[in-house]
Amino acid sequence: MQVYLRVAEYIWLFRRQFILSVICAVIVSMFWAVNLSIAFPIVKVLFENDSIHAYVASEIEKCEIEIQKEGETLKSLSEDQVERQAVSQTRLSNARRSQVFAIWMQHNVLPWVPKDKFDTIIAILGILLIATLFKGLFTYFQELLVGIVVQLTVNSIRQACFRTALRLDYQTLHRIGESSLMARMTNDIEQMTATIRIFGVSMVREPLKAAGCIVVAFWINWRLTLLTVTVVPLLGYMFHRFGKLLRDASHRSMQSMANIYNTISETFGASKIVMAFSGYRRHRKQFLKANRGYYEDSMKIVRLGSLIRPLTEIMGLAAMFAALGPGAYLVLRNTNEMWGIQLATRPMDIAELSMLYAMLLGTLDPVRRLSGCFTQIKRGMAGSERVFELIDEKSIIPEPRKPHVLVRHSSTILFQDLSFRYQSSVDEEQQRPLALKNVTLEVKFGEVVAVVGGNGSGKSTLISLLPRFIDPTQGLVQIDGVDIREFRTLDLRSQIGLVTQETMLFNDTIYENIRYGNPNATRAQIEDAARQAHALPFITQLPDGFDTVVGDKGGKLSGGQRQRISLARAIVRDPAILILDEATSAVDSASEETIHKILKQFATGRTVFIISHVLNRTFLDLVSRIVVMDQGRVIANGTHDELLKNCPAYRALQQSQISMREAA
Repeated sequence: MQVYLRVAEYIWLFRRQFILSVICAVIVSMFWAVNLSIAFPIVKVLFENDSIHAYVASEIEKCEIEIQKEGETLKSLSEDQVERQAVSQTRLSNARRSQVFAIWMQHNVLPWVPKDKFDTIIAILGILLIATLFKGLFTYFQELLVGIVVQLTVNSIRQACFRTALRLDYQTLHRIGESSLMARMTNDIEQMTATIRIFGVSMVREPLKAAGCIVVAFWINWRLTLLTVTVVPLLGYMFHRFGKLLRDASHRSMQSMANIYNTISETFGASKIVMAFSGYRRHRKQFLKANRGYYEDSMKIVRLGSLIRPLTEIMGLAAMFAALGPGAYLVLRNTNEMWGIQLATRPMDIAELSMLYAMLLGTLDPVRRLSGCFTQIKRGMAGSERVFELIDEKSIIPEPRKPHVLVRHSSTILFQDLSFRYQSSVDEEQQRPLALKNVTLEVKFGEVVAVVGGNGSGKSTLISLLPRFIDPTQGLVQIDGVDIREFRTLDLRSQIGLVTQETMLFNDTIYENIRYGNPNATRAQIEDAARQAHALPFITQLPDGFDTVVGDKGGKLSGGQRQRISLARAIVRDPAILILDEATSAVDSASEETIHKILKQFATGRTVFIISHVLNRTFLDLVSRIVVMDQGRVIANGTHDELLKNCPAYRALQQSQISMREAA
């Protein structure tokens, strides 16, 4: 129920269009009942060979006779015959109401009805045609309005999903996973879209159509109509049971679709590796497994959905026969009782039974349509649950209630007694080991500090604390004596420039990729940043210059060119703190030399962190000191020569680099 209310909140934003669609649905249901009620005059004229005028006149006469008869009966009954008086009084009231209605028809409707029987049939068919035309017109308007509401609602929900995902911290995004995010924002929302459309069209219109028919059926004979309602509790129980099974199956199906997204993303995101190692067979098997899992989960939904419609139709027909069987008995035996139970105020004729039959059929058709929608509704609700789970996700990096004003960094950066443990995923029962253990490090403004260590030493984790990609489990990080958790993350990160090993560029122009570092930068500032990053020579050689689109992840540029664009993006930001996270590990010696020249010029007046497995000799003249990390701890801190003399771990890292270069 909570999910329905959440969806309703978004729909309510566009209530004007929704209310208009409901009004159209009410009008459609009225024309639906009018079309079915045509059965009565057609049967009267064609099968009973009677005219409408004669029928109304005979009804007035019958009612008059009934009124006289029951009036005399009441006079003849003694005061102690209370039960018989009540029955007779009821019959008298019914006869008077019927007479009043028949007289109203005679004076207000019959003057417009032809007396000739054939002309009457033509007039009835004309009314049927006009009513069907108007019903179709209002059906069109209803579905158009619902379409508007659906698209506006889904757009709002999709935007809410994207806004939430952008606000989430790195760990939470990693836990959810890129494939799951894509599945929720595409497949799950598509399922949700189909369900909202069904709710707006079928779940509003069909019940109204059924309600209109039920009202008319109750007016014809409420006792017989009441017999059909006996199946409603059974239908409700069936829908409840099937609903739970369908919801669970739909959740599994959507997770299977997320697995397919993951397989596709992983395979084609590493297409070079797949090609180089001829891993086609392995990835085909992975995709086949994911595809088969989705097929099996989807078939469970298909099997359950296939059962609902026939079972609904069987129960609906059983309910209808429960009314029509006794109705046929009343007509054929010309009585108003069956087995001593009164089922009508007076004996029914074939025209009334036909109209009752038409109304019950008119009720059965909407029920059948609704049962066909049930599977999609449950799938959509399962998708909605997954979508709202994403919208409700909270970042574990909280913003301060009263943020401290951040001035440009100019003094020190302090990592004090830091410990950090990555969050366990849902499937992991035990906690992960500490990635950082009681780390303390102070860096003065203007220093260029290299943080080196092997894989898993904690160097990237330590520096990730600075822009608050993660928060420490214990300890604190201070900039100029203030805990960084007291700053707004937007203000904090505005002072930090980041260049990573994997130079992520967007599928946009070179100009926009550089401007991403500072959206307020002028054209001159962007060109100056490109010049400082030594990117201007190759940019000017491109046919479109700065307007060249770099392709998906910058695929149209070489690795060195991407790296220089990434440096220009950091330069145009004019950060007080610059972080190079393995920025030189994937470039050639020429590009490395270029980066060295850039940093030698740009590092002045900034605090710079260079994260690497081992510091290349090219950068030794830039670095103030080197911090060596191992197994989450700072084990040494000093200059290159000091560490070679006093730190065996640093000597081992240097030796491994020399060996790799000699092998190359």
